[in-house]
Amino acid sequence: MSTLLIADVGNTRIKLGRFDQFAGGPSVQNENSPSLPEPIASCALPLADCDNWLDMVREFVGTELPRVVVASVNAPAAARFTTVIDQLAADRGESWQFKLLTHHQVPLAMHVDEPQRVGIDRLCGALAADRLRRPERSAIVVDIGTAIKVDLVTADGAFQGGAILPGIAMSARALHEQTDLLPFIEMHMLDAAPDAVGKNTRAAMQAGLYWGAVGAIRELIARQRDRLATPPQVFLTGGAAPSLASLLGGPDYTVRFVPHLVLSGIALAALHESACG
Repeated sequence: MSTLLIADVGNTRIKLGRFDQFAGGPSVQNENSPSLPEPIASCALPLADCDNWLDMVREFVGTELPRVVVASVNAPAAARFTTVIDQLAADRGESWQFKLLTHHQVPLAMHVDEPQRVGIDRLCGALAADRLRRPERSAIVVDIGTAIKVDLVTADGAFQGGAILPGIAMSARALHEQTDLLPFIEMHMLDAAPDAVGKNTRAAMQAGLYWGAVGAIRELIARQRDRLATPPQVFLTGGAAPSLASLLGGPDYTVRFVPHLVLSGIALAALHESACG
């Protein structure tokens, strides 16, 4: 298989992963240690820095001639990225294979009302979790980004839907923009848990935003766990996720942080599509 350039187009950034030749299918593995295709390199393109995307992608791709697979929840950003890919290919006098992934190409049963309206990032994260989970166990996927998503994949390999709530940075902006006195505070990355009792306005906001998100995620995991006969496996991903992993475990399940869960899920869907012709 030729090199795959995978793009996960979100509402804050585009995450890129370069996948060299890899083997394996999208179905659940029965081994004791199931695994995912991992990117050999990854980077992020901030949406606010789109004028520099061409140079950033050129440097990231290097001399490889890739196939490009895009999964997007942001149509304008995906269109801009497509223009960049076309420009780079034209500059090299090459013709790159390009695919915009849809829910039809995600090999996962979807027990939801409108599969076509589910964010492709949620479906690809669920596909990757379905690959990682033990055959007899359900999976709960927690993706912490611009929005926080908590989704359920049952032991029969079906995406059941889940919950979506504002991400921490989004909530921080809302507090500032919809009040007169509350300041804007940066809450993009959560390297350390703040004190739950803030001694000033900024600290109080940080406490509420951080621990409010932790509490919401814990409760959603618990409510989804209540639907299951056996404990789930919980997979956590997203830029703000690492510092939260140790805070989300329960009495009968643990939480595993998988940094490239969605990118790997997109790669699995692309691999399945290629195998099916």
